[in-house]
Amino acid sequence: MTEVENHRKRAREMQRAEEAREQAAAEVRRSRKRSRKKNDQKFFLFVFATIILGIAAAALLSVFFPAEGQESKKEKAQPASAQAQTYTPATATWTAAGDIVFHLPFLESGVYLNPSDGSYNYNAIFDYCRPLLEEADFSTVTMETSLAGEEAGYSGYPMFKAPDALADALAGGGFDMVNLASNHVYDGLDDGFQRTMDVLQQRNLQYMGTRRDENQKKYNIVDVNGIKVGVLSYVYETTAQSGSKSINGIPLSDTASALINSFDPSNPDPFYSEVETSLSAMKEEGVQYTIAYMHWGTEYQTQQSEEQTQIAQKLCDMGIDTLIGSHPHVIQPVDVLTSADGEHQMLCAYAIGNFLSNQRAEYMQAEMPTGETEDSYMLTLTLSSDEKGKVTLTDTAFTPMWTYRYETDAGAAFAVLPVNDTSTLEETTGLSGIKEEADESAARTQAIIGAGVEKVKAALPLKSAI
Repeated sequence: MTEVENHRKRAREMQRAEEAREQAAAEVRRSRKRSRKKNDQKFFLFVFATIILGIAAAALLSVFFPAEGQESKKEKAQPASAQAQTYTPATATWTAAGDIVFHLPFLESGVYLNPSDGSYNYNAIFDYCRPLLEEADFSTVTMETSLAGEEAGYSGYPMFKAPDALADALAGGGFDMVNLASNHVYDGLDDGFQRTMDVLQQRNLQYMGTRRDENQKKYNIVDVNGIKVGVLSYVYETTAQSGSKSINGIPLSDTASALINSFDPSNPDPFYSEVETSLSAMKEEGVQYTIAYMHWGTEYQTQQSEEQTQIAQKLCDMGIDTLIGSHPHVIQPVDVLTSADGEHQMLCAYAIGNFLSNQRAEYMQAEMPTGETEDSYMLTLTLSSDEKGKVTLTDTAFTPMWTYRYETDAGAAFAVLPVNDTSTLEETTGLSGIKEEADESAARTQAIIGAGVEKVKAALPLKSAI
């Protein structure tokens, strides 16, 4: 091989070696590039994951440790859960008795008057109804008289003024509250009106329908076994010749006018407005069930008037749960009214009769000769509340009552008797010969309220409007 050929051969070998080095270098560069790309991807993935974890951590921190502004917003957005109140389910019974009309024989009979010291004792009158009243968790009665005191003089019709012993008998007879909103609330004028409330309070008897001063509310709230019952009581007004507000034709003083719950039947709108205000206030105070006592209607009429029907419907529309009427001296029908919007039903007892009076049939030949003035019934409401505090009227009882008058050597005596079961009445009371009259009384009551009672029973349970 010549020198030239050797030189060419070495040149080709060197070229191939250089190409191999270039290829190796290129492969190294490609490998490094791939490595950097992978590292970049890992880096970006790391950064992305870090951002996501940061967002998640911030969200969790905001839930468990909210900022002050965020916390207030949450509270505003969820007031129900933040302020939820729990209740213990409860049951309570509320019993209402009719009117006490304190006629002259209660003052003159030696059965009740001790002539040696001039004191009175009426406890025995309620001996046979006391168990029913004491069985109830809360009991009320309407008192159509004043307790003006001995110095004011005791009197019967037309200006009733009774001894304080009547309050003693009511407290001892199982009553808890006395309804004063009647057409005889002002028979003792200003002093007698105020004194009546004093005497009741001294005997731990609550009262409704009146106030001692304008700082007191126009309604009562009674806690019965943990159920808050709101109570309203009103009496119809009469118009004096002067045009000033009056009760039973007696003009009220400016002071008394503001302290007696009354309404003008010919212009009921102010009354409705007052009721609406009271209902709103009672709800704010946590009332769960409402009862309205209405002293209204026409005396000796066993059917409610159109005026009563209209007022009752309006009170139902406003959300009253039960209405209990008084004044006509006789029983009137029972009904279940439905509000105009169809959302609420109200038990309506238009009048529950004379609980105690001297209006015997033989003395009432001109007004009511058939005996209905001797009759009444006790209305008992069974209220049940659930864990949310919602109250339902779950049961009712309409116990017919009869006022029996009989003569003794000392004078006239009276007994208020339950006549729902007369089979043992003579035996348990020791009063002979009374079963037939007691049955007649029960029959009169059934004739007036029987259909309505069945309607009530069929409608139960009735939910409170609150």
